[in-house]
Order: sequence, then structure tokens, then C-alpha cells
Amino acid sequence: MRQAILYLKRITITLFILITGLQQVDAQNGVTLMEWEQRTLNFMLDRNNNYGGTLYNRGLFRENVNLMSPEHEIDLLTYRYTMADAYDWQEADQAYRLASGSLNATEFYIENKIKFNYVFNDNHELLVDGTHEEKLRANRFLFQLGYEYRIKENHRVGANHTLTNSKSDLDLSLYYRYGDFETGMIQTGITYLDWGANVVQDLAAGSANQWNDRYKTTYQYKRRPLLFNLKLISPTIKNFRAELLTGIQSYSEKEVSSTEVENLDYWDEEWAHYVGALVQYSHPIGVVGFTYQRRFSKLRRQPLPGSDFDDDFYTRQFSNSGGFFVTGNYQKISVEQWMWLERVVDQLQGDAVPDDISPDYLEDVRRPFDFEEYRLKMKSRLLYGSSEKGAQVGLEFHADYRYLQGEEDPSNGIRDYNFRRAYPIVRERSDRITFTIGYRINPNVYLLAGVSYDVDGDRESGIGWPRQETTRFDGGFGRLSVEW
Repeated sequence: MRQAILYLKRITITLFILITGLQQVDAQNGVTLMEWEQRTLNFMLDRNNNYGGTLYNRGLFRENVNLMSPEHEIDLLTYRYTMADAYDWQEADQAYRLASGSLNATEFYIENKIKFNYVFNDNHELLVDGTHEEKLRANRFLFQLGYEYRIKENHRVGANHTLTNSKSDLDLSLYYRYGDFETGMIQTGITYLDWGANVVQDLAAGSANQWNDRYKTTYQYKRRPLLFNLKLISPTIKNFRAELLTGIQSYSEKEVSSTEVENLDYWDEEWAHYVGALVQYSHPIGVVGFTYQRRFSKLRRQPLPGSDFDDDFYTRQFSNSGGFFVTGNYQKISVEQWMWLERVVDQLQGDAVPDDISPDYLEDVRRPFDFEEYRLKMKSRLLYGSSEKGAQVGLEFHADYRYLQGEEDPSNGIRDYNFRRAYPIVRERSDRITFTIGYRINPNVYLLAGVSYDVDGDRESGIGWPRQETTRFDGGFGRLSVEW
């Protein structure tokens, strides 16, 4: 941990000296957490297409999924657009973006995004936002269709509705906004989550029979969840700009029943919230700032009185992340440094926790755990090339260092061994060097491809045992960005 912090300090000082010494550079736009918030909201809005579906037993945000490789997080850090890229996305009215890269021997990570805003006149606007993402935590194709009405100068009201294949998973959002993203805004909203679920699930229960297992499990909300959110984005004042994005999914109660086996009813209670905050300072030589990001979810599952349902547990997951970033341009050279220090807690406790969490090659055993770790993530980027037209080449460094806080197992000395038997995907060190080449057809169309060299060599298994074999090729990826 001490070596990682020392390395982090050296990177920060080097970039600060480099950037503050530059002259005659292009002005920087900014950084935003809006894309991070939308990814968080997608877990709440599109529950059916999250890994494991609506009735998944391990929390809303899927912090740990055994389909993941130990390098899943560093893969996403490498392949995705940055929060500076997200700022450009927010400013665009019409845009498309693709990011795709290798997750394992047989699967790609892929994320397609498209947005289209059509202005009928000064008062009426149609909004279309689409997301296609496959990344093991989710497999979703989610569109939102919206309408916005300008009441008067700077005052707008709007509505959004999700479009997805699950009838039980439709959501209606209403909001009021003062201002806009570029000049500063306040937006408050409420979302009626799964508004048609009870009617749809009642129809499913009535359609169940021995020849159709599609409806073998149904549910009814006894207390329906609502999502309240708030966006505060300041105007730029003396080069400072700030964001506060927060949402609360209200307490919900759900009764779940089996239509093929009698007396297996259980009760679910759930809570969730998120908070994102950002402050930045912009200067012609670059942008510097800090971020805070939090996600929290809790699920309590227990059998109904008289039920033969086996499980009786709660799962609680949250992450708190503090970040630092600095970016700058000088003629055809651009540099970026991103760093996050994160605390992650994953708890599974109760009288009878699920016994089906471990991979298939391990025995089914109930393994309660109280897992805690600190993670240090870094992304360093150096690019050379025109931002208007022509080729760009780049060199990047990515790192994901995990510092487990649990006790060492007395039989083998492996820290958090009980958790890692349930989730053998925890590798304490992952770092890589990435080479990129891109081409900008014009300021609005950009293609990029990259390949990574594995610095750590995959010398540790996900359970913690050392590995003799090493690998150096660490996956390839590509991006395409178009605005019009």
C-alpha cells in the first residue's frame, strides 16, 4: 500500500509540473459524473436485464459476479470513455458512441450509446436515449423516450419512459429543471419504478401450468419502490465548477411465490441510494479536480410464516470512492491522470445464506462473509496527434490494486479466504501498459484501437495461490465516436 501511494504521489507531482509549465495550449472543456450516474440508474431502471434478473439474491449493483475474470475492473477502466469524454457527450444533441474490448477468451465487453434530441419549436422537444451494454454485470438493450416542455426562460418540465422487453420492468420519470448542463442547473425528479409489475405478474400467475415454466416464479409488490433524484450543477464561477448528483430508491416490499412448488413463498425488502460529487478548476492549460462516488444497496430475504423456503439472510453492499484528476493539452500533446481510492464492503449474513453462490466447480456450501477491501485505481494517458483531423498515437498505464482487510486463514495464510472461495475472482494486483492508435476523420468522427501488455503477468489466482504460468498479452479494444 505504501509503495502504491508513493507511486501515486510521484505521478501527480510529475504531471503537475508538466502541465503547469505548458504555454499556448487549447482550452479544456470539463469533466462530469453524469455518465456514471446513468450507469447507476440503469441498474435501478432495467432490473430484469441485470445479471441474475429481478430476483437476484446478491444485491442491486452486482459488485461481484463469478462470470467476471479477475481483471474485469481494469478491463472496463481501459476500454471505456473517460469522464472528460462524458462531458463532450452531454454537450452533444445528436451523437453515437461505441466501446468494445476483450473480456475473456470467448466474450467481448460492448457498450453502444446513441442520443437524439429533436426540437419541434422553442417550447417542445423530443428526447431519445439508447443504451446497449454487455459486460457480465448486465446484458441490456434499454431505450428511453422523453418529452420536454419549456414553461418559460430556463424553466422546463419533462417526462421519460423506459422501453424494454420486460412488461414488469417499465418505469415512468417526471422532472423539473431550471437552467441547463452548460450554464448550470437544478433538476429534481421522481420515477415510478415497475409501475405495471403487479398487474403483469398477476396475469403470469394465472397463466402458469405444468407445460410452461416461464411463469414458475411470480411476485407482488406490497410497497412499490420510488426513485427520487436531484441534480445540482453549478455555473462556472472564477474557473470553478461543481456537481452534486444523488438518488434514493425508496424502501420496497415484495412477496415472491412459486407456481410449481407449494409453500415456497418468501419476502424481499430492499433499499438503495447513490451520491456523486465533483469539483473542478479549469484553466487554459488544463483541468484539475476531485470526485466522490458512493453506491449502496441492501436486500433482506426471509421465508413467509409457515413457508418451507430455505434461505433467510441479508446482503449489504456499498462502495465509497474518492478521486483526483488532471488533464492538459499542449499543441498536439495531451495528458490525463485519473486516480481513485475506493472502499468496498460486501456482506452476506443471516441464519441461512444462499448455498449456490460459488462457481459450479466448487461444492454448494453456505458461506457467510463480511468482506472489506481498499482499491487503488489509476489511469494515465499520453496522446500525440491533432484534435481536428489526422492520426493520433497514445501510451497509457492502467492499474487496479486491491488491499484486503480480512483475517488471514490459519491453514494457508490467504486473506479473506472464505469470501474468495465464494468469489475466486479477487486478484490483488493488476496493471498494464496500453498502446493506442486512432484517426480523426474530422472534429466529429473519431476511431481508436488499442492493445495492452500485461505488467503483472497474471502470477496470482483469484483465490490467492501463486500461478506458475504467466501471460503478457492483455487484450485489445476499439472505440468509435460520432457527433452530428
